[in-house]
Amino acid sequence: MDLPPIVESAKSRPLSYDPRTDEFIHYDDVQSGKKKIYPLDKLTPGQLLKLAIERQLTNIPSTTAVLNGQTYTNEQVAAEMQAKSKFGQQMFETDINYLNFYLSQFPRAAFEDMD
Repeated sequence: MDLPPIVESAKSRPLSYDPRTDEFIHYDDVQSGKKKIYPLDKLTPGQLLKLAIERQLTNIPSTTAVLNGQTYTNEQVAAEMQAKSKFGQQMFETDINYLNFYLSQFPRAAFEDMD
């Protein structure tokens, strides 16, 4: 399937989560036709949080710095998301908003038909 481009390092981060099978859905699986993307708007808030945390934990190792000078590892950001701190909530919303934008560029055929 012809999908929008993605950098190689981002392929380890899931594009979606299928609650029916408790599996994360990755770019290569969609591109090969093995899986389809479970629409994010069909996921519960808890399932979206699970997806965002997994995306954070599978991201290339990095640190996130905030304006007060504090830095966070991927694991610390994931823990902040899990704890639903103000910072964690902001990081969660940023990631899901980005993911929604990226997935909006995918062909309809890449998604599960939920109608």
